Amino acid sequence: MKIGAELLTRLDDTMRTVKAQLAEMEAGHADALVSLLAPRPSIGSPEMVLTTLALREIEVRDQART
Repeated sequence: MKIGAELLTRLDDTMRTVKAQLAEMEAGHADALVSLLAPRPSIGSPEMVLTTLALREIEVRDQART
C-alpha cells in the first residue's frame, strides 16, 4: 500500500510538471508536439496522456483568444 501511495504521489508530481511546461510552451510548439505524437495512441499510454494534456492546453489558449 505504501509503495502504491508513493507511486501515485510521484505520478501526480510528474503530471503537474508536464502541465506547467505545456502552459509555458509557445502555441506553435504545442501544435508541433501534438503533430509529432501518434495520431491514435494506445489507451492509457503516456503518449495518450501527453496528447490529451497538449490538446487541452491548446483548447484553453484558443478560448482565451475569443
